[in-house]
Amino acid sequence: MSWRLPLGWAPPAAPSAPLLLGLLCLGVLTLATAAALSLGDYRIPLEALPGILWHGGDSNAAFVVHELRLPRLLTGLLAGAALGMAGAIAQSITRNPLGEPGLLGVTAGAAFAMVLCMAFARLSTPAMLACGTLGGLFAALLTFAIGLRTRLEPLQLTLVGMSVNLFFLSAITLVLVSSQTEANGIYYWLSGSLANRTWEHVGMLWAWVLGGLALGLACARILDLLALDETMLTSLGLQVTRWRLLLGLTAVVLSAATVAATGPIAFVGLVAPHLVRSGLTLAGERTTHRTLLPLSALAGASLVCGADLIAKWQEIPVGILCVLVGGPLPVHLIRRQGT
Repeated sequence: MSWRLPLGWAPPAAPSAPLLLGLLCLGVLTLATAAALSLGDYRIPLEALPGILWHGGDSNAAFVVHELRLPRLLTGLLAGAALGMAGAIAQSITRNPLGEPGLLGVTAGAAFAMVLCMAFARLSTPAMLACGTLGGLFAALLTFAIGLRTRLEPLQLTLVGMSVNLFFLSAITLVLVSSQTEANGIYYWLSGSLANRTWEHVGMLWAWVLGGLALGLACARILDLLALDETMLTSLGLQVTRWRLLLGLTAVVLSAATVAATGPIAFVGLVAPHLVRSGLTLAGERTTHRTLLPLSALAGASLVCGADLIAKWQEIPVGILCVLVGGPLPVHLIRRQGT
């Protein structure tokens, strides 16, 4: 007996590269979530986690999960997603493959505001987080105000952002040298850490991050257009300067809120978009911001949550691990462009 395929039948199409990358990141996040909630000084069996998460309770395990580990995990997930998308946006509006939110001055500005609060004021956690976010916004607005004289040209915007960033980094050093407070805790925070994060950090961060992610996705088509020649875009009637300002502020909001909640976690905004671009290029897929932005957010969340597992195990700030992993990337990119 012979089998014949029906007319018009075709084998199912292979999953697309963006879908595979997304599933890979979700798989990493799932493993990191299970490990983060289960492992530690107080070990919790994996099979008990669903019941603890769903029903809670008054047990020690429920307290450890809900009050200690889950806020830290969610803070890292939100921070990584925000930094990944902010990095992709910053690289697009500055046309700089080495771009990240720090190039707009926002990281150092937010860190300076937080250091001021730690050194000279006793504020509640929400008030400190608000001050840090406003500090990042102020630094970025200063960058944009100076850059507007050149219509936010990518090269000029990068140079101005680097100058503003260096200014606030110097101001941080001046505050630490001149203040009479114990600086060890401040230095630890400046390394970027998820330790001792609470539901207050999650509550402050999620609205900023989700709002920024939604706005970035809504403007994905504009980011594709900004990669074209500026003279052509102007002749087509696109307000290039206005869109660069709006998208830049989106990246600023995402990164400023993250720095206020976790401290400066470097290189995630640089590494995550390049990992996504490399994966899409290897698969022969054309990179568009409709796929780049959400995948960069997933990749950033995976990087931060995965690095935090090692950081918690070794009791070091997660920002240090991100620097160790992401540090060689600029050297690799420069060498690749030189060949």
